[in-house]
Amino acid sequence: MKENEFKLIKLNKVINKDVYDMYQEIPLEELGSSNSFKELTYDEFKKEAKKVISFENKIDPEINSKTVKYIFYVNEEPIGEISVRTTLNDFWVNYGSQIFYKIRSSKRGKGYGTIMVSLIKDECRKCGFDQIRVNCDDDNVGSKKVILKNGGKPVMNYKNSRNKTSTSYIIKL
Repeated sequence: MKENEFKLIKLNKVINKDVYDMYQEIPLEELGSSNSFKELTYDEFKKEAKKVISFENKIDPEINSKTVKYIFYVNEEPIGEISVRTTLNDFWVNYGSQIFYKIRSSKRGKGYGTIMVSLIKDECRKCGFDQIRVNCDDDNVGSKKVILKNGGKPVMNYKNSRNKTSTSYIIKL
C-alpha cells in the first residue's frame, strides 16, 4: 500500500475544477470562518481566486496585511486550505490569527488539519516568524485539537465579535 503524500501548493498554481469542488464542500459560514468561494459558479470562482491571490503581493486594505493561500493535498486530492498573513503589525502579532484553515467536510476527523498546520510552519519560518498566533473559538473542538497537537499554548481568552469565548494560542517555530 502506498504511503500518503502530503503537500501544500499556493492557490495561484492550482486554480482548477478540483479545487473549486473542494471549496463547494466547505460550509459558507462555520465557527467564525467564512468561505468566500462557496456558491460561486466555476467562472466566478476563477475571477475571485485571482483577486484573492493579488493580496500575496500587496496589502489588503480590509485587514492591513498580505495573505498567501495554500491548498493542502493528500495524494493529489485537494483536502483543505491554509492561509498565512505575511505582513505583521501590532494587531496580527498581539491579537489576530496569523494562520487560518479549512478542511472539506468529507475529510474531517482524519488528522489532516494537524498535518496541514505542521506543514505551514516551514512557510512561516521562511517569512521570518519565530512563532505564530492562532485564534480559535472555544466550541471549535476539532481546531483546538489541531492547534494543541502542533504545540499551541494558550495565551489569552477573549470575547470575539460574535460574543463567543475564544482563545488565542502561540505555536513556537
